[in-house]
Amino acid sequence: MIPGQLGLILSLAVVTFLIGTIIGFVGAGGAGIVMALLTSAYGLPIHAAIGTALGIMCLTTISGAISHFREGNVAPRIGLVTGVAGALGAIVGASLSQGMPERPLQIASGLGLWGLAVLLYIRTRMAANLAPGAPWAGETARSGRDWAASVGLGVSGGTAAAFLGVGMAPFLQLGYLSWLGLPLRQTVGTTMFTLVFISATGSLALWQAGDVSSPHLLGGTIGLATGAFIGARFTRRAPKELLRWAVLGVPVLAGALLLFA
Repeated sequence: MIPGQLGLILSLAVVTFLIGTIIGFVGAGGAGIVMALLTSAYGLPIHAAIGTALGIMCLTTISGAISHFREGNVAPRIGLVTGVAGALGAIVGASLSQGMPERPLQIASGLGLWGLAVLLYIRTRMAANLAPGAPWAGETARSGRDWAASVGLGVSGGTAAAFLGVGMAPFLQLGYLSWLGLPLRQTVGTTMFTLVFISATGSLALWQAGDVSSPHLLGGTIGLATGAFIGARFTRRAPKELLRWAVLGVPVLAGALLLFA
């Protein structure tokens, strides 16, 4: 490996490790935060940053989804339908992003991150007000309206994720909580499961267009996956309100980096 590439991988691994300790707490992939970092701090063009960030998110969310599945935190049928629909949306979003000039796409991604911060605020407020429900007894029969909502949630979330380079976890979580009535634990796990489909398809589509950087992908995956693994275990020791504002502050800061860099 070229020495310069080794230094890049190590530095990115350290930085994304710190980010991963924060995002590991909320069940998010972190693509938007990593994408802003790759663009503003590492000088990667926005199209390549989006493809690389989605690839990192895919490799990071796979382990998280497996863990949630083993813990019974995934509604597999809803997650599968939403994920497949999200994969189709990701193909559309990746195609649309290719025709977008670099600076307008960067601005759109920054505004998208700010929008996700608002959704994350709503999601955390909603979760705080949820009364403890009955133990999860598995998926129940769903109406045609529920399946249509699941498909719509997946297509819209997947298109936005691949177009803007953001994970759309708050959007998916709000949909699962409010439209499909999943309990909070299953909302977090099913979102992680859905993001695997979206990020895998989006990153593959952008890789075929030459918009994935292998050294950045390797360094970001090492750091983010390790940080998220450790953060998920230790963030519970911090005050909940401090964690909440830290999680909200990261996409706001990332959006500012894209908008004003």
